[in-house]
Amino acid sequence: MDVRYSDVTQEIAVRRTVSAAERRGWERLPISIPFFVRGSTASGEEFLEFATALNLSAGGVLLATRRYLDPGTSISLEVPVALVNKAQLPRSVSRLQATVLRCTADRQYFLLGVQFEEPLLNRVSNSENEKPRSAGKVASSE
Repeated sequence: MDVRYSDVTQEIAVRRTVSAAERRGWERLPISIPFFVRGSTASGEEFLEFATALNLSAGGVLLATRRYLDPGTSISLEVPVALVNKAQLPRSVSRLQATVLRCTADRQYFLLGVQFEEPLLNRVSNSENEKPRSAGKVASSE
């Protein structure tokens, strides 16, 4: 009996993992990256907040921040760049438009589940008839 129960439990765990992966659509990288978060509150107050990415994918990011943001809030994310002349650097993305999907309290921080307006990467098409999408909608900070 114990073996059957164990098999069922493992099967359920596998199903959950697959459905979560299908829902996200992109693999997540567990990497810490600093971000500046800019936006406006519901009352129109503009804010600039420092946050740290806890994981990142082509479709979004999980941020730790000290500010609560309502789901649905549009934000701009900017990766801080070292004190060098940006004009001398190769062209790269440093500002992203995104929307807060969820905000949950975790000790003294809030965890923001954020979705980019456009994915950072093209999806690999499963069909030859499917046209590849262009890369994400981003703004250069030049």
